[in-house]
Amino acid sequence: IGTALGADRVINIADENAVDVVRQLTGGIGADYVIECAGTEATVNQAIHMANRGGKICLAAFPHDPVTTDLAHLVKNNIYVYGIRGEGRSATRRAMTLMAEKRFDATKIHTHTFALDDLPTALRYARDRVEDAIKVVVTARQAVMLKNVAAE
Repeated sequence: IGTALGADRVINIADENAVDVVRQLTGGIGADYVIECAGTEATVNQAIHMANRGGKICLAAFPHDPVTTDLAHLVKNNIYVYGIRGEGRSATRRAMTLMAEKRFDATKIHTHTFALDDLPTALRYARDRVEDAIKVVVTARQAVMLKNVAAE
């Protein structure tokens, strides 16, 4: 999916060490920007070691447990860490612009849609990555339509 979305290089972490690949691609320097989207202790630390001196890391995922990090590496290398929640108005506008300009095809990551009545199934798909789920959407359209009918 990364290749289809325009990535120059994708990494299968089952086959390659992500930090080593990033270091190799950047001539040993590391990346200027790293976006960490898994929220695990391992991936947060990988992001720290992928970033170059003075680099920036965006933590876009939510770890479920406290994460032990290589804080010394962050400090010694003046790496900036930012937390982000992407559902704000400005993030939504940017995403819509990218999609309108056909620069990002969200259909490639939107893998499953469930009705609100199927919420437990939707959560299981998202949590357990059933059928390689990436983006699982729950729609309340039936509830909205019923509300509109009731209002009439």
